[in-house]
Amino acid sequence: MSRARLRAALRRGPSVSPFLILGHPTPAISVELARAAVAAGAGMLEIGFPYSDPVADGPAIQQAARRALAAGVSTRSAFPLLGRIAEACPDTPLNLMVYGNLVHRLGYERFCAEAAACGGSSLLVPDIPVEEAGPIRSACRRAGLARVALAGPITPPDRLRRLSRASDLVYLAGFQGVTGVREGGFERVLERLRGAAASVDRPLCLGFGISTGSQVAAAFSAGARVAVVGSHLARLVERRFGSPAGDGDLLAEYSNAVRELTEAG
Repeated sequence: MSRARLRAALRRGPSVSPFLILGHPTPAISVELARAAVAAGAGMLEIGFPYSDPVADGPAIQQAARRALAAGVSTRSAFPLLGRIAEACPDTPLNLMVYGNLVHRLGYERFCAEAAACGGSSLLVPDIPVEEAGPIRSACRRAGLARVALAGPITPPDRLRRLSRASDLVYLAGFQGVTGVREGGFERVLERLRGAAASVDRPLCLGFGISTGSQVAAAFSAGARVAVVGSHLARLVERRFGSPAGDGDLLAEYSNAVRELTEAG
């Protein structure tokens, strides 16, 4: 069961988790990026389904989603692409980040069943609040997917505990707003993370704003079990995609960037 794969990875120790949009920059290259990330030491992968209005994401991930959509990736075609990544990375948890409209349109039960069948380990739907998430939690449970809840940097302690009780993994957004690389303010993120680690009984994932190996190491020291790096790596892909040196150059630079993160952590 894919959910068991996530639990096993969490028991092994902290994991760097690159974030990939299915189909970015092309369907074939997105599979190779996943393979390169795992070979470079990533303990798990966060996988996004491309969506036209990604309200939790900043410019780098928005551009990645636009490029994937332009390449023809739809919700339906994303499932077999996810399956290809699962085949390429058979021992790696694949944690899905999918916007509510995509899940709702297909139907919660069907979406979760197909996601699990294609190798998904967990599901985060950032725009469905905990008060409305009962049906999707039930669908995840029946499909064998772990449920991930999103908490913000100003989420009050009582709500954070409620999110924890309703999930298997709590994803803590380090900064208020959308995803993206930030300058400064990371000490406040770590303070918030330490407080969350002391007050909830679920593993914590930290994302939104992580871009360096030193930040990854600090996040693990403060109590995170997973550190998600998305915009930093998406920007690298955008810079190198289509270069005269070809895809090999892109994959090599991507692999080196992930290795720097994993070795520091």
